[in-house]
Amino acid sequence: MPFALFVSSTFADLERHRALVREAISRLEHQSKAMELFGALPETPKEECLRLVRSANVYVGIFGMRYGTIDPSTGKSLTQLEYEEAIALRLPCLIYVIDENSHPVLPKHVETGAPAEQLMQLKGTLKKSHVVQFFSSPEDLASKVTQDVVRLAGAIAKAPTAQVLSQIASNAVLRHPLTAPRFEFLRGKTAHLFNHTIPDSVLREALELIIAGDNMAAAFVLSRGTPMPLDDAVDGLMAVEKVLIEILENYRTSSPEKSDV
Repeated sequence: MPFALFVSSTFADLERHRALVREAISRLEHQSKAMELFGALPETPKEECLRLVRSANVYVGIFGMRYGTIDPSTGKSLTQLEYEEAIALRLPCLIYVIDENSHPVLPKHVETGAPAEQLMQLKGTLKKSHVVQFFSSPEDLASKVTQDVVRLAGAIAKAPTAQVLSQIASNAVLRHPLTAPRFEFLRGKTAHLFNHTIPDSVLREALELIIAGDNMAAAFVLSRGTPMPLDDAVDGLMAVEKVLIEILENYRTSSPEKSDV
């Protein structure tokens, strides 16, 4: 089933990259949403960017050596605001970061000063929160995007409930907040139950959802934030539930008045 992908990146330094990615998406018979298509619009670029993110099914983030145009009201680049909007909407995120050791870059396209620091922090967040692909050329990027979109489309086709789970996760409001020590404890008890490495931010969100009883949203969070198939996420969460029950039983046995994880 065709879906819409929002292509996010800075423009001047990645113009060819964006063109090849959009061509690749079109060849796969999906729709790309990008700032090149804005034309004359009454809204500000920021408003239009965020509107298009909200209208997409998938976020494609491409990060080079520029931080991008700064939004004066937030102090963040439009590219970062697009990413944060996609995360807030719980869109599936495909993240690509330039390989600084092999990709040629013109000096004028290398950020300096405070924006360079902001870019470094953003890339750090991306690498910690997602399975990141590194690209060495526009053609290499387009090839990797093609493979990932095919994989994502296949996962959705094999698991038609994924779209339903996406909506559930978007609307989920029940989360059991975990303190840092409690998260560390539960991570040690549960991380090995999955066949994939899970970023801490993704695992924490999934644990908070499953403790609150929203198992379907937790499953989607795991399959959205990792390469993990939805079925594997469900199987892993069933094992997590057993661990949580054992922990609760141990607490109740050792100290009846304690019933909170």
